[in-house]
Amino acid sequence: MRILFINRLYVVLLLAFLLPLLLSGCLSEFFGWEKNALTPEPTEITSTSDRVKTIKGLPGEQSAQERKMTKLCPPVEEKLFTPQLIPQAPESLMPLSTLATQPLSDFPQAPVRREASTSPPDFYYCDAMLTEDTAWHGEVLIEGGVTIAPQTTLTVQSGTVVRFKGRAGAGAHAVLVVQGRIVVNGAADKPIIFTSLYEDATTGDWQGIVLLASGKKNLIENCRIIGAETGFDASFSTVTFKNAFFSKCRTGARLQESFAVMTGGGAGECGAGMLLYDCEADIRSADFFGNRLGIFAAGTSLSLTDSRFTGNNLLALTADTCRLNIMGSSFTANGNGLSLAGCEGAITANRIDKNAAYGLSLAHSKVKVNSNEIEQNAKIGLRVEDGKGIAWGNAISANGDYDLCNAGSEEFRAIGNWWGNITVDVAGRIYDQHMDAGRGRVLYLPVMQKRPDPVALWE
Repeated sequence: MRILFINRLYVVLLLAFLLPLLLSGCLSEFFGWEKNALTPEPTEITSTSDRVKTIKGLPGEQSAQERKMTKLCPPVEEKLFTPQLIPQAPESLMPLSTLATQPLSDFPQAPVRREASTSPPDFYYCDAMLTEDTAWHGEVLIEGGVTIAPQTTLTVQSGTVVRFKGRAGAGAHAVLVVQGRIVVNGAADKPIIFTSLYEDATTGDWQGIVLLASGKKNLIENCRIIGAETGFDASFSTVTFKNAFFSKCRTGARLQESFAVMTGGGAGECGAGMLLYDCEADIRSADFFGNRLGIFAAGTSLSLTDSRFTGNNLLALTADTCRLNIMGSSFTANGNGLSLAGCEGAITANRIDKNAAYGLSLAHSKVKVNSNEIEQNAKIGLRVEDGKGIAWGNAISANGDYDLCNAGSEEFRAIGNWWGNITVDVAGRIYDQHMDAGRGRVLYLPVMQKRPDPVALWE
């Protein structure tokens, strides 16, 4: 009887010791058990307004336990295919060069001495309004602002350098406001330059050129606009750009409710190369390189042909609710290639390759994707969210994670594309219903047996 009593006492004491451990979760650690093995914590996603969305915990960067969790719960994999967001405030993007020079310390920094131009101006204005037709040549210095009155034309002759000098105080940038008409008549060997007072112009030295409801035939030809807040800002206006180039601006060109034709030129080293809001725009043979964002378009009818997008570290081109015809252009080595939401139109005979994340992303877009090269993008070649678009006759191959990812529940038709040589497991390069029951199928058979002729793609 005494032995039985002692045994019962041992059991009670053991339970009294183990029960608190069990309730606190320490027991699993004590015995090496995995906690919540079937319910992993969400994959962390970090994003800011001025950098490409970064997804932590991608394959190759996960711990052994995280990889096991992902295998147990396939839906976690959809974190890998989170679309790149369309920037909500593209005007706020700063050029990479500006971000690189910003001090890391919170302490006030000594001002950097900058050399101002010493060339004597042929024309000098300080907070002036021009009410008669005027022609500029040589050196022009503007302090504060100049306004071109309605019914007045400003002509700028080839070789002219127009410099802008701000005033002390916040928001006191120099600016050229056009309510009438502006004709910038540069020559290929004598371009016209709009820049700041300083020889080493940097972003935001001056405000820019502003068109206010100028429906006349404004012309910007063989021109360089350097170091402005917004190089060219047009609202309810009509403008033609010929070999006009924007550099070191926060925003190269911003157009709203305007009609624009751009031939040649482009934007480089800007926060955003070009912003288009509710416009009609025809862009041909332009170059957008080294910007944070190449082109942003919303509610716009955009025709883009024979243009090049390279080294834009956030996105080459993003469009929201637009009519698009993009043909014969290249989107190479950007953060992402093209991101389209709520659009319709055609993406034809373009080269979309070697981008750091996605090549082409379609969301709720009635877009025909035909005769493109979508290759060697680091994560996904073509990403879709529904079955509204269609892809055929493309070369889609050698992309990092998958050549095509169906992120939605509808079927997507990608019939008659070339996916690589005959040894490629096409099904294994497509992420759809056969990998996740919650996805829609990708219809891809039959496949092209021969790579499309590159000459045909670019004709």
